[in-house]
Amino acid sequence: MAHITMLIQKLKGGGAERSVFRTAGGLAERGHDVDIVVFSPTFVYPGELPRTARPVVLCGRFAWMRRARSDVPPGTLWRPRSASPLRLARLAAGLVREFGAAARVLMRPASLGHALRLARYFERERPDIVFANLASAEYAAFFAARLVSSPPPIVPILRGAGEPGAKSTRRRRLLFPGAARLVAVSRGVAENIAALVDAPPDAGPVTIYNPAFAPEIVRHAEAAPDHPWFRDGGPPVVLGVGRLTPQKDFPTLVEAFARVAAAHPCRLVILGEGFDRAALESRVRALGLEDRVSLPGWADNPWAFMARSALFVLSSRVEGLSNALVEALTCGCPAVSTDCAGALEILEDPDLIAPTGDPERLADAMLRALARPPDRPALRARAARFSLERTVDGYDELIAAVLAEG
Repeated sequence: MAHITMLIQKLKGGGAERSVFRTAGGLAERGHDVDIVVFSPTFVYPGELPRTARPVVLCGRFAWMRRARSDVPPGTLWRPRSASPLRLARLAAGLVREFGAAARVLMRPASLGHALRLARYFERERPDIVFANLASAEYAAFFAARLVSSPPPIVPILRGAGEPGAKSTRRRRLLFPGAARLVAVSRGVAENIAALVDAPPDAGPVTIYNPAFAPEIVRHAEAAPDHPWFRDGGPPVVLGVGRLTPQKDFPTLVEAFARVAAAHPCRLVILGEGFDRAALESRVRALGLEDRVSLPGWADNPWAFMARSALFVLSSRVEGLSNALVEALTCGCPAVSTDCAGALEILEDPDLIAPTGDPERLADAMLRALARPPDRPALRARAARFSLERTVDGYDELIAAVLAEG
């Protein structure tokens, strides 16, 4: 069995974070020694963290508590910040020597600081393999590997598609040749990354789906949602779930809903919070939809809403593999999506897919879905393909291959 590090900046609310601790728990159940390593103790899901995995916070306990309070799980291992400016200077100088003028693309102060803490963790704990989730963790892992004499294999988990001219893509082109493997959460992400980034021939990307299907979702879905529209016997509810950010593109959903509501009596609920709330509320008012669109904020149990909604809509511009889309199917809720990576792999029906940023085409897909009687057992069977067992099987196979290479 292996000592595995699942690295992510923090466990805030989001699909990537939930995938991390589900995967960590599944690997621990297989007998692996698993650390969930974060750089700040923000735990939105403390009650759901697997007891079989060890949370490790690379931040001084008292320095953090002076700044903010956080619901930190009991048993968390604290590792204080490394404050050596000399080591930081050596790391920066090493990157300049290795990459020359291109090193300026890599110089993210937060990632360099995280790398110092992570290097100390590598030296103390000596993990056999490190899975780095999201860009900030990727950079820190590769930088930290340059500070230790025997670095562990680094495996980035790619959860979103890249763009040719983006700075993150240029960073990855520099760093990914040092990856032991690349894991993509959908075939769409794998194809996108392979076209943008050079990696060692045997590194992949290999596709391992998120463990978005979880049997406990069905149990949570039995609860009554805390919203009057699910109790008043009124028109059916269309549901959106996610952070109120440009990536999720809820303005396109609101525009599409305005077209749908003109032809089919229904109401729209969008669960989530974010800095786009004011602009989204303004757009709802401009369209005269205040009595038919509700933004109640973050919900601890979105599955109760999914189980009682007539339709779930994913309007994102970019996704890797949408956990929320799989979770809606798990709850027996019909769904449509924009054409972001992984959507067709989940829904398996082009009629349920619309181009990104196109409210008219999205409205057409929504109307088609609302006209179909839902086959809830078939929807749940489709979601079951994204089970934790299949995810852990994929990681187990990858871990064995990497460790066999020494």
